[in-house]
Amino acid sequence: MRWLGLPARPRLSAEQYAAFLEYRAPLRSRMLRAAVFCVLTFYLSCFLFDLWLLGDVTVLSAVLRFAVIVPITIGLFAYIAGNHPIEKKEIAAILVALLANVCWCIILVSSSSPGVLTYFYAATSFQMAITIAAASPFRPALRASIFTFCLNYSAIWFLEGVTPSYVIQHLAVYMPTVIMTLLVSYQLEVEALTSHLQMEENEALKRELSRQNKDLARLSVTDPLTRLSNRRGTEMELSRLTGESPDAASRVVLLVADVDHFKAYNDAYGHGAGDDCLKRVARAMRRALPIEAHLARHGGEEFVAILADADQDMAAALAESLRRAVRQLGIAHAHTGDRNQHVTISVGAACGTIQHEGDFDRLLDLADRALYAAKADGRNSWRVSLNEETERGVA
Repeated sequence: MRWLGLPARPRLSAEQYAAFLEYRAPLRSRMLRAAVFCVLTFYLSCFLFDLWLLGDVTVLSAVLRFAVIVPITIGLFAYIAGNHPIEKKEIAAILVALLANVCWCIILVSSSSPGVLTYFYAATSFQMAITIAAASPFRPALRASIFTFCLNYSAIWFLEGVTPSYVIQHLAVYMPTVIMTLLVSYQLEVEALTSHLQMEENEALKRELSRQNKDLARLSVTDPLTRLSNRRGTEMELSRLTGESPDAASRVVLLVADVDHFKAYNDAYGHGAGDDCLKRVARAMRRALPIEAHLARHGGEEFVAILADADQDMAAALAESLRRAVRQLGIAHAHTGDRNQHVTISVGAACGTIQHEGDFDRLLDLADRALYAAKADGRNSWRVSLNEETERGVA
């Protein structure tokens, strides 16, 4: 929305505006110190004009400029350097500028020199100081402009030789300056607020993109049904172990678990029941394993578990924990074709290293052989591969 070609001031919530002030505070403080220094230098240099045009009040001018304004401005510098809200620093700078304007009016009103009328056109410099030089926010600049206008046009009637026509001529110069500097102040504030909102929006988009990327990365290594890792997740876990824990990777237990008679369960109870069965089995096995163990769905009804820094004895204990956890679910399965009328699993385990390329495939092959041995021996059991032999475990 625009009014007279000006963009509307963005509307910020209280939290957004507080963030805007916090963000701009360091840079704004540096700019404010530079602006105050430049304005003070210009203000003090005008003492030369006092000597030239207002010779009868040079002592008063020196006192007000150097004995009053300079100490106050030094205090302003100290205040700006302190840990204060930036909006209070800006108000303090405007107040000092207004005090300088008051002192200047006192100097001119006290002079009887005919050059005072010419000199009074410099009143526009105070308007520019509180808007452009200090780059004040629009609303404080507007209030300060109103005060400056009232001050200068109250003092103008006390100048030596003033006439109504002079006041009108002065207004013809002064008012365009007021309007243009306020427009600049408004435009600068709108641009600063808009830039901050755009930056916040960009940061929000970056955060959202980062979150979505993390979600995508997580989904890419997650099985959508069981919420366990998939094969890619297993590959990443192997890379992590070999990269971050080479010693632990030299002693790894690999477990391969397969749901017994799962095809018969699917055919008898339907795919929906089959999916629910896999989810319950996955949760039970996850609870049965140590938290540091990696559990993944390897495909279909087959699962893979990896535990680093573990030995053969732990392999047998883990395999039995998995078998017992699934059997205790008590999921009825009337189509097993044997005495086990519930959903069970068979587990094959192998121990060894995964430090080198091909080690994992070798372990997986040994665990698969152990799994086949458990299947062949009646299911609902586990085997631990001892290279060419297996250690038997039956429920």
